[in-house]
Amino acid sequence: MNILARRVSALAARAIFLSGLFVAVVLAQVAITTAFMHVGFGGGVALLASGTVIWAAVALTVIVLNRRLRARVSALEAERVRLGLPDGPCCVVWRGAADVAMPWTLAAPIEARFPPAARSLGVEGVAVVEFEIGADGVPKAIHCVDVWPSPVFYEAAAAALAAARFVPIPGAAPRFGASYQVPFVFRIRGAAAVRDRGEQARPA
Repeated sequence: MNILARRVSALAARAIFLSGLFVAVVLAQVAITTAFMHVGFGGGVALLASGTVIWAAVALTVIVLNRRLRARVSALEAERVRLGLPDGPCCVVWRGAADVAMPWTLAAPIEARFPPAARSLGVEGVAVVEFEIGADGVPKAIHCVDVWPSPVFYEAAAAALAAARFVPIPGAAPRFGASYQVPFVFRIRGAAAVRDRGEQARPA
């Protein structure tokens, strides 16, 4: 989803919320005014009393929501510090080495989960992971070659790679013990699913 679509979606959600809030306030005021009139209050007094009740309820709601928002922001900032993420949004453009053929291909696409805290903070990242492939096609000896801007991206890449399975390319003769490197580029615009078909990996 591009930036314009996200903005339109956010504006539409805000408009729907405000419309719903307006309808709820009107209905609540009518109900409360009617209740006050039923117990003997005059029309003007009932309307004033209902308005006061609605105002108090809205003010209390705003206070509660603001406190929750501040708590969420504080928790997110603490998580940012713990994970070593930069202070503010950043993006990454991968300019790695040229692709080199390898005798393996993936049995299924690698699904890497974008670190939630990094996504919330608008932080992208890259991790270069080195690994070997066993006779059963299972990655092993996985370790980090390079990661930026936080180790959290390597953790996500390593978890995705550990769950991957490779199969030999027909006609190829895999050399066991060889190591390979794969870059995982985490982009905010939906690039959390890394689809690397083996030939895009490069021998270490």
